[in-house]
Amino acid sequence: MQTLSIATIERSRPARSTVTQRVNDTLRELLEQNAFRQLELGKARVGRVTNRIFWHHDRSYRFILDFDASAVTMPALMPAVPQLVRQLQGPSRSMSGCALDARAALDPTKGELRVFSLRGSLTLSVTVLNNAFEYCTEYLINLAGAAIRSDWSGGT
Repeated sequence: MQTLSIATIERSRPARSTVTQRVNDTLRELLEQNAFRQLELGKARVGRVTNRIFWHHDRSYRFILDFDASAVTMPALMPAVPQLVRQLQGPSRSMSGCALDARAALDPTKGELRVFSLRGSLTLSVTVLNNAFEYCTEYLINLAGAAIRSDWSGGT
């Protein structure tokens, strides 16, 4: 007689407060490294935390930590130029003309980049895999910062 065992895969999610603290710590580190100019931390509401990040010209950008989607998102970064959206959605995700370092390629074991146009504005979102919230936060901030500093907006 053969005995079969059933392996149980544990897929527990970390506590929301732990994830929030880890993401906030990463954002503070990026602020100290001058990745952006100012940070306003938000409070958790309806499964999300919305923080405000300021780069230049005193314009604020939303950084959303979405617990239910396990994602970090920066909506409405700039006008969605069709060429840029296609370029970022393409398989190579070429960052030509973009001041990104070696992190230009998102590690597929840690996150999945989603790029889309919503009401004419560019939205960048990274779905977090394997609990890599710090990595995905840093990647998204670097990509968004490069987009804001570049001429991707078409001169607007």
